[in-house]
Amino acid sequence: MIFDQHTWIITADTTTCRIYASKTKHHDLTLVKEMVHPQSKLKDIELTSGKAGRTEQGTYTQQSDPKEIEIDNFARIIADVLDDGRNMHAYEQLIVVAPPRMNGLLFHHTNKHVTHLVTHNFKSDVMHFSNQELCDFLDNHLRFH
Repeated sequence: MIFDQHTWIITADTTTCRIYASKTKHHDLTLVKEMVHPQSKLKDIELTSGKAGRTEQGTYTQQSDPKEIEIDNFARIIADVLDDGRNMHAYEQLIVVAPPRMNGLLFHHTNKHVTHLVTHNFKSDVMHFSNQELCDFLDNHLRFH
């Protein structure tokens, strides 16, 4: 696996995102940015504590699951970082590796300019992989594309 352009490889789940850069070979991955979103791990009660539980009209009804809102916010933050990188010409190709749920949220928030740069999209959870395991994963999966 040799890239002829600057490539970003993004790995993400609901709480962590890592962005790697590579210009030459898969084993030359350089960590560009790591983002951690601990709010996505919090329990609903922890996310809503301190908020009013009652209003003058009666009980307060939660509009959406607070945890889902935090996960969606994290996907939006990642999409913004990817767009900022595109605007700064930090990459010309993008490889996305994320479990199906986060993958869908990322693409929901990613604009068409970033989406156009995606060369490969793998719906896999690799956040627990070491750098070498990630390199092996990419090598094996990109070989067949």
